[in-house]
Amino acid sequence: MNPLDQYDRYYFLHPGQLIITKDYVPIVTILGSCVAVTIHSPDTGLSGIFHAMLPEHRIKKQVIAGHPPVSPDAEYVDFAFYYLKHRFSESGISLRNTTLMLFGGSDVLKTVNAPKMETVGRQNILMAKKIFESEMIKPVCEDTGGTNGRKIVFLPHEGKAYVHYLDNDLGNFEELCR
Repeated sequence: MNPLDQYDRYYFLHPGQLIITKDYVPIVTILGSCVAVTIHSPDTGLSGIFHAMLPEHRIKKQVIAGHPPVSPDAEYVDFAFYYLKHRFSESGISLRNTTLMLFGGSDVLKTVNAPKMETVGRQNILMAKKIFESEMIKPVCEDTGGTNGRKIVFLPHEGKAYVHYLDNDLGNFEELCR
């Protein structure tokens, strides 16, 4: 079953982008070593998702001296997360009253010393988890790691997500928790 079959259109989320919406329009993204975090407020219907390529903005510590960044720079896990948190907060929504999901961070590129190295995918996952821990929140669903890419279909109006592993020739999607 393809969850997109029942919709006339969808948004495609490219690397380094984020979307905040109340629309009844699915959001699709393809992840390798990148990660996506979804946030959904069941009370208000507001949802957000980002597709980050790198774990942390390297000059962040010099520029903001330890304060969370509030920037729409979704290329970085830290900037994208805190930007979404800020936008939800502006709408009167605490992340403790939302559902979060974490996807991606695959080791899609073969490396010689992979077990000893922290790959970009692993670093992205670790950064997201570090932020979750510091914010004292826990994702309701996580589908991370491995060696294959993923196609994610996020239904923002329901706070539900589906995943298709790119090595799966059948094209099947699996519904993940919501």
